Amino acid sequence: MKLMHIGGQEMVTVTLANYFATQGHKVSIVCFEKPWDAAVERTNSAVRFYTLGAFENSEKNVKQLNAILCKENVDVVINQWGLPFTPTKVLNAAIKMGGAIKPNIKTIAIYHNDPQTNARIKNVEIALENCKNPLKRVLLNFKKMLFSKITSRSMRYVYNHCDQYQVLSQSYVDGFRTFTGITNVSHVIAQTNPVTIDAGDFVYSSERKCKEIIYCGRIDFNQKRVRRLIEVWSFLETKFPDWRLVVVGDGESRKDLENQVEKLKLQNVLFEGFQKPLEYYKRASILALTSEYEGFPLVLAECMSFGVVPCIYDSFAAVYDIIEDEINGLIIGKINGKFSAKEMATRLAEIMTNEQKLDMMAQKAIETSKRYSIDSVYEQWMENLNVLLQSK
Repeated sequence: MKLMHIGGQEMVTVTLANYFATQGHKVSIVCFEKPWDAAVERTNSAVRFYTLGAFENSEKNVKQLNAILCKENVDVVINQWGLPFTPTKVLNAAIKMGGAIKPNIKTIAIYHNDPQTNARIKNVEIALENCKNPLKRVLLNFKKMLFSKITSRSMRYVYNHCDQYQVLSQSYVDGFRTFTGITNVSHVIAQTNPVTIDAGDFVYSSERKCKEIIYCGRIDFNQKRVRRLIEVWSFLETKFPDWRLVVVGDGESRKDLENQVEKLKLQNVLFEGFQKPLEYYKRASILALTSEYEGFPLVLAECMSFGVVPCIYDSFAAVYDIIEDEINGLIIGKINGKFSAKEMATRLAEIMTNEQKLDMMAQKAIETSKRYSIDSVYEQWMENLNVLLQSK
């Protein structure tokens, strides 16, 4: 159950739904509001969409969901929104209504980010960084504590009212335990997301790769911090006049970025807006991410499957699940606990001037990405579901 817009979670939902359907499973997607046409267009016609009412724990929503569970003879419900408690309350109430519902329906909740942070908490932290007033700092610290308590309480509720709670990496399990205060995390498991773009027909050739660094994703300050990448590029542009930086995506901070590029008088920066990323993956040599926090960004494994070497800021634990520094990508460590544009630029320059090393890393990246293919992730899902369905 999820509000369906085309973001990372939605792409994962559609990708998994499509693949499960092709394997003979009966799949339905339930949303709290009408899904975007783009989501429906990308979904296998065998997958049925249902829309509830407003995002609330209402009698109407409960009855509608109960009717869907009965009609579709559901065995397992995967709640792709494992933070707010509203979907969990609606789901459990619908199951308790009974009727023609299949007995012993299993429920799975998934959290798609680092369990210890989110946008609301990060916004307060940003305000704290820029606040010098002692009284305001006290208020902001109280606000941060309040948001953290509300978030952890909601996560505890969801965890205590589902059969399984999934995080995107084993490295997040301890963080979940610490943040929620749950000592027994026996039904937390790590389940990674699949690559959502098929690279099956792609044949890697270094000769077809352009001298191009790409960023692909939403443009915002709270999480993605693309301003950092523009600063990185300012150290590189004059040294590498035959390279360019391509920003694929859009968002609330795009205008600020364009102003930053103009102020720094950078010439080789292109803003492409929202685009299907396939052609960019095929031609780009390097992907750069400077996010302040992440869960397990889809773009990471996706770009690697097309031989794009990732250069990633060390801001989330799961980065070590997929990248071996200097082997299949670069992990840019913190300098004095903070992001350093100069450090990232220095590390990038090392592979931009070494075609042989860049080529080797690209081929290693392709090998690594196969662990996250939809075939591989589907097998993990089936093993997990078989165990879950056999439990009491």
